[in-house]
Order: sequence, then C-alpha cells, then structure tokens
Amino acid sequence: MSSFYNFTTHYDTDFNNNNTHYNTCSDNNNDYTVDNTKPPRPTCPGITICECHLTPPREHGEWWKVDNFLVYDETHCCPHYECECICYGWGHPHYVTFDGTYYGFQGNCSYWLVKEMNPKYNFSVVIENYSCGGVDHLSCPESLTVFYQQYTIYMTQKKSLGIVTNMVYVDGIRVYPAYENADFALAETGMNTMLFIPAIGVQITFSGLMFSIKLPYEGFNNNTEGQCGTCDNNRTNDCMLPSGEVSSSCPDMGHEWRTNDTDCDPPIQPTGPACINPPLCDIISSSVFESCHPLVPFEHYKEACIFDGCNTQLEMGCTSIQAYAAACNEAGVCIDWRNNTDGICEYKCIKPKVYEACGPAVELTCNISYNYRFIYNKNLFTSLTDLEVEGCNCPPGTILLNSASNICLPTCDVCLLQNGVWKMVNETWRQGCEVCTCLGRESYTCQNVSCPTEPPISCDKEGQITVTETVDCCSKPKCACDTQTCYVLPVCPLGYKLTEIMGVCCPKYTCVPRPKVCVYGNREYQVGDTVIGPACHTCNCTDEIDSNTQLHIVKCQPIQCDTQCPLGYEYETNLALCCGVCVQKRCIAILPDNTTHTIEPGTIWKPPGFPCQQYECLKIGNQFETIVAKIICPPYDPSKCIPGTETLAPGGCCLTCIPTDQPCTLTTVPITIENQGCRSKEQINLTSCTGACSTYTYWSMVMKKLDHTCSCCQEISTTKRIVPLICPNGTEVDFEYLHINNCSCLKTDCINVGFKATAQAPASKSGRRRRR
Repeated sequence: MSSFYNFTTHYDTDFNNNNTHYNTCSDNNNDYTVDNTKPPRPTCPGITICECHLTPPREHGEWWKVDNFLVYDETHCCPHYECECICYGWGHPHYVTFDGTYYGFQGNCSYWLVKEMNPKYNFSVVIENYSCGGVDHLSCPESLTVFYQQYTIYMTQKKSLGIVTNMVYVDGIRVYPAYENADFALAETGMNTMLFIPAIGVQITFSGLMFSIKLPYEGFNNNTEGQCGTCDNNRTNDCMLPSGEVSSSCPDMGHEWRTNDTDCDPPIQPTGPACINPPLCDIISSSVFESCHPLVPFEHYKEACIFDGCNTQLEMGCTSIQAYAAACNEAGVCIDWRNNTDGICEYKCIKPKVYEACGPAVELTCNISYNYRFIYNKNLFTSLTDLEVEGCNCPPGTILLNSASNICLPTCDVCLLQNGVWKMVNETWRQGCEVCTCLGRESYTCQNVSCPTEPPISCDKEGQITVTETVDCCSKPKCACDTQTCYVLPVCPLGYKLTEIMGVCCPKYTCVPRPKVCVYGNREYQVGDTVIGPACHTCNCTDEIDSNTQLHIVKCQPIQCDTQCPLGYEYETNLALCCGVCVQKRCIAILPDNTTHTIEPGTIWKPPGFPCQQYECLKIGNQFETIVAKIICPPYDPSKCIPGTETLAPGGCCLTCIPTDQPCTLTTVPITIENQGCRSKEQINLTSCTGACSTYTYWSMVMKKLDHTCSCCQEISTTKRIVPLICPNGTEVDFEYLHINNCSCLKTDCINVGFKATAQAPASKSGRRRRR
C-alpha cells in the first residue's frame, strides 16, 4: 500500500507486517541520503529537519510514491499510524474495507461504496452488481459511478464476440482515455480503467470483476461510510450501518447501503464451497507469489478464489488471483502470473497488442503532444500514472500510433494525415488532385497531377455537343448528347403508332400501322368490332387490308326491317329510326280452348260458349292489361225451387230460383259494377231480397167471390252508396247505387201474370267523373 506526499522527511511503517521503518535524512559532507535503518526512538524535542537529495533527483513540487508510515506530532515524540485507505472488490464479490476487513457480499442492486459523512469534496462512489450465476445466485460488479463536484463519471465494460471493451462516460457523454480536464484524468490499459483526482489524491481502478478505491488518509480520515467502511485505520467500526451503529456482520451491513432508487431483497448468503480446493487457487500461496508474501497477506485472496472456483466456473477464481497480483503491485512487486495457470487465466488482447503483466498505465504513442501531456510532463497526474499495471500494449519493438487506434508501428517515422490515416515514410498516395509522398516525421509533400495533351474529337452527329469532363483530375473533351437539339417528335395519324430507333444521341421516328385496326369516323376499331357507320346500316371492321393505308377495311350493309308484328300489335314507322316498331293496340285474351282473341281497350268481351267467363281490356298509360272474370255459381237444386221461379241469374251464367223453404232474407252476391265502359276496381257485395212469402186465395162470404191476399219479399230499408269506377282512358268516376239493408214480406196487389215474372233491378245513378 502507498500514498503520495510533497515533502521528503517522514517516518513510515509497513502496516501489514507490523515492522516500522524510519526514513531519515543524514548529512554526510553535505551529501544528503535516505537511511532506512531503525534508529532509537527520537528524543523530544531536538529533531533536525533536513532536506534530502534523493536518487533519482526530484524536481521542485514533484510528487512520488512512499509507503504507509507513522506520523509524529509536532514534537516528533508521539507517533500514530496514517495508512493509506484502499478498498478492494473482486469476484462474486469479495470486499476488503479501507481498514483491511475482508467479507463476501452477494447483493444484486446498486450500493454506496463510499460516501462522505460530512461533505468536503462532494465525492462518493456507487457500485452496481448483477446476478452472474451459480446455485446461490452469486453477484458480480457491473459498473462504478463516481460523483465528484459537479461530475458524474460512469465506468463499465462491454463484451462482444469475446472482446472486452472498457467504456467511460462523463456526464452521459462517452470519452476515450487517456482523458484529462482541470479536475480529473482517466487512463486505460485495455484491461483496466483508472480514474485520478489529483486535487484530493484519489485513485480508482475498475476492470469489470475487480475494482479498487485509494483515498489519502489525511484527506478522508474518519469521514467515510458505506460498504468500504470508515477510513480511520480502525477495523472495529468497518461494518457500520447508515444509522451509525456497528453491525456484527459485514454482509448484513452491505445490504443496508443500497441506494435510494433501488428496492431489492436481502441477498442469500452462500453456504460456502462444497468442493475440494481447486488447484488453480494454490498459485496464490505458491512460489510464484513468494516475493509478495512478506508484503501482502494472501489468505483472504485464496479463500475468495476457492469460493469462486467452487460456486461458479473455475476461471472465476482468476479474479481473486488478479486482485492479489494488483495488491502486490501496489506493494512494489510486479508478478507475471498468468502463464502459470495452464491457460485458464490467459488474457487475450485485441491484435496486434499483447498482454503485459507490468506495463505502463499510459502507453507511449507516436503523438508527441500526447506523450508530453500524459507521460513526460512532470505533474501530479503523470506521477499518479507512473505505475506498472497489467494491460494490453504494443509488442516489443513497436509503438502505438495514437491513443485512439489499435495500430502498432515499428517506427514513428510516419505521416499522420488530418483524417487520422497514417502513411509510412516514402509511401505515395493520391489526395484529391495531388500526389503526396511521406517524408517522415509528420512531414509530407504534394504535387498536382500532370495531365497529357488530348487529341481533338469530332461531335457532328444529330444532337451531339462537345463537353469537357475531368478524369483523374485532368480535363478531357468528349461528345455528349443534348436532346434539346433533336428534331421535334412527330405526331402519327389515327391508326398508326410511333416507332423509334435510337441513334447516337437522338431517336429516329417512323409511323407504322397499328396491327388489326380500322379507322372510321375519326375513331379506331379492332378487327371484329361493330363500327358506328351511316344511318340504317350495319358496319364491321373486317380482316381485309387497304393496300394503300395498310389499315383494315370497314364494310357496311343496309339494315333489313321486320314488319311482321304479333297479335294485338301494329307496325308503326319511326322517322328517327331506321326501322319502325310493333306497337300494342289491343289486349289479347287466351280462351280455355287455347284460342286467342283481341279486345279493344275499354271494352268487355264475353266469348260465345263461355257464359261464366268474361274478358276486359284496360289500357293504363302505355300498358295493356287483360282482366279475366270468372263467375262461380252457388249450389242449385231445382227440386227445392218454387215452381215457375227458375231463371238465369244476371250475367246468364248461373241458374237460380226462389227456394220453397227459404223465408224472405237478405242475400249478397259479389259482382263487378259496369257503367258506360267503366268498371269497379274490385267486386262489391250487391244485396237483394230473396225468399217465399205467404200468398193465398179464399171465398169471401162478404164479396161473394174469391178473394186474394198477396205478400212480396222486398226491401224495407236502403242506403245510397258510391263506388269508384276506372275508365279505359285512365280516369276515375263515382257510381251511385242503392244498397238494401233489410228485407221483409210486404202486402202487395195480386196480379195474375202467370207463373213467369220478371224482376227489375234497382235504378242506378252515375256520379261525377274524376281523374285519378
């Protein structure tokens, strides 16, 4: 472990081995050197402060690394430890607090690693863990977020196709180390990302599964809290909770330091390894690390390696070995250990870079200004980065082109172009219209391309013009086409189409007949189409071809009119048409014997031999309608008739009589009323009085003769009714008739008229005519 100071006289100690070393300055003939021997305890007061001439020489204001040490009070009599505070984390994950307490913690959330109890530098660190497998849901570090002043610095890694890439974001914007501003600096070795804050002496390293946070004791003593504990060189309070109480279990304490924006369950504490010690972990206690064992205790690192190797994949144990190697490196011992793991912990760098166990934190490049800023310039940052760390660097004998590239060169005698491309010395390339040559050491020269003399050309075809083009930065004449100078596009007559044959620049046009096309009346027709020709003619586009026009010929024939019309129709000529039409003039009646007969509109025709059937012709507008009326006779039994009353009912279809047993009653007969060619739309129920009344003859003793008493079945109550009739011309008229309401036998005069009598129907009255 180490720290950085800008003075040269002090006492120090190795905290891990309890051995105190006093670095004192001695004056030997004005040649000041540093003596590491252990002198007797100094007497207070009387300590002489001397100025040392160190080897190598140190410049004024320069910083360098020294070991942890004992600090004495102002009298230099009362010492106390001021050990640099370093918090480590690695694997699944394993923690070592600032004061050296080791514990394991398996939380999969975001946690405070470091917070200031009393804000002094506005400095804090958050770790975000994720579940990385194992039966006990083990966790691994995923990222570190460092808050310093107004900055937010986010460090993580991305793995794609087996290649691990370090990624750093400052206030949400990705930066590419080496990076430096007025307040902090970043370096990157391909394996590790390192953050340096010189003003407060902070150094943070993140390499995916491993991190370390180094704080100077004088700036942070007794002012930190979080999973890394309190930086006060006192292990008794390392498991302090946010409440200020000290927990007996650091793993339980770790869960309480989750950030406010995370809500997760307490981690499941692993049951511990259930396997034999993996041989891989023996390397930590082997002779490979023998030179480091006296400086850094290895027991906790080996314990963590066994845990990771048993609970996850074996190669996870490499992280614990890497963490121990990093601690050894901090103690001043760099060990190349990965070659002793039989390839299990081999680290593959992106070619052409190769792995180095003890390489520079900032690799030398061909960029002189970059080297001066981040390597040669003696300042606090370059002192902090003057460390040997493992990483991916260019192979021996080569040098990195620049920090943003992965190009290793045998020499920096190259030319770096403005677009970032580099050229070797004496290499020639084209740059625009110039040929450039690299002279070396960032210097190159360019000359214009030389152009040959071009022979003259002739552009005399239709539409051709002479233009100049640039080919390989040289002007050359060539023939080009200007279609605006071509002839005007011709218009083909109807029935023809335009064909073109492309010339050098302009097309040559020809009008050719369209296939299977006739032209007539300024229209095109296909062969077989009916053509609109002269009146009263039928025209067609034929297969014949006109030898002159090469178009098909149209032929026309006069239309033959058919003057034969069906029954009821008459042929009428139409001046607007070539042929007349058959116009219906009469209705057609089809008799039961399938014979036909025509009926004039507005008339009723009763066919001879069919007294119970009649036909009527109605013309409504231009439509003719034949109405057939059939009479259905009621039952008739002559034996039940009063003799002499047998007669044909109105219409001459049905026989009727006065029944002998029928009293005088009101009867109804449905009929169609006709009057002057007009008929009712529907049949109406026409009432009549029918039945027998008492009639007798007797000898009158008074009159001395035969006396007669007669009664007749007749109406006793009637009502006038009106029914609409439809006339042949479509008009509608009202027809008035008497409707019998009641019948009775009324006394009447007896008249000897024989057995035959006639009955007169009630008189009817025609009403006003009205139009429908």
